[in-house]
Amino acid sequence: MWQRKHSRQESDSNCVLFYNQGACGGTLGNVSLGGAFIKVLDGVPDSLKVGNKINLMLFKKNNINYSDHICKIVRCNSFSMGVSFLETTPH
Repeated sequence: MWQRKHSRQESDSNCVLFYNQGACGGTLGNVSLGGAFIKVLDGVPDSLKVGNKINLMLFKKNNINYSDHICKIVRCNSFSMGVSFLETTPH
């Protein structure tokens, strides 16, 4: 049986995904030390695929404090994606 390395925490914080062709908004479904599950508000753009790297900006509830993450897409469907954190820069 496969076991996760990090426990997940439910979240409904806002986030913005930046990629080569633009940006899109979303909310976190859950987050862990290793990655996040993201619900993309207007649907996942067709250009984003498993294996792509993106920049992810996570906001706390007050939309002031945030952290930047370079991520790799590990799961993806029409309206959500799972990403693994490759590099993090807290602000």
